[in-house]
Parts: sequence; structure tokens; C-alpha cells
Amino acid sequence: MNENFLSMFKELNRKYPDDYGSIEGLRIDAVDLKGNYDDDDKFDETLLDKLRIYYKEQIITITRYDRDNWEIEDYAYLKFEDFREIGKILSIVMKHISRIELD
Repeated sequence: MNENFLSMFKELNRKYPDDYGSIEGLRIDAVDLKGNYDDDDKFDETLLDKLRIYYKEQIITITRYDRDNWEIEDYAYLKFEDFREIGKILSIVMKHISRIELD
């Protein structure tokens, strides 16, 4: 796995130790432009195409349209009580993604 993603996963695991990686809690999948997932040896973070955040019963997808343009969508209405935590999660994720020199 690439350095920025390792750092992101470590930080998320520190902030959400009981939830990170669990089905009911927080999980993140990243996919590059070649269809490789973040746990694949061929995954290239500079080709990041899509990031899915699974938090409780929410799924938020961040999709890249070109180097600097991203779209965020959710597949269910966000629960009001989850907005604060989802904002924190997005802040951590985007902090690490912004360090990547995307191709």
C-alpha cells in the first residue's frame, strides 16, 4: 500500500479505534484508474479514481473527474447526528489525498 494511504488508515484507526475496519463502523476502500483496490499490490495512489467511505449505515463516494475536480455523493440520506463525524472523517481523508501528486 502507498505511504499516504497507510498514514490515512493509521490516523483513522487512532481516531476511531473501535469502529475502523468493522462492518458497522468505519471502513474505506480506494480504487485507482486501473481498477486496483488499495489492498492490491498494484494499487497506485497517484491514479486514485474513487474512494468509498462506509460509516455506520452511510456510504459516501468521492470520485475524481480530473486532477483537481472531485464529486462527493451519498447513497442514502445522511443522518443529522452523523454529520459531525462524517465531516471529521472527510477532513482526515482529504488531508492525506491532498498530499498525493495525482497523474
